[in-house]
Amino acid sequence: MDRPLHYHYFTLEQRAALEEAMRARLAQPGVAQALGRLHAPEFGVCEVCAGDISFARLLADPTLRRCPRCG
Repeated sequence: MDRPLHYHYFTLEQRAALEEAMRARLAQPGVAQALGRLHAPEFGVCEVCAGDISFARLLADPTLRRCPRCG
């Protein structure tokens, strides 16, 4: 079973893709703050249940702070 990885397990390419996606959306609300959190260990970890937020979801919306279950 593929389990999403916490941020610190993202590959360098994934980190670069996330950063590029964020920089392209800097004018959107919350993206500048998400960019500031990108290198924090808790980035990509749900603030409610501490579960993983998948790379694909973060790439689509880097401002996410909750997993789909905690929405």
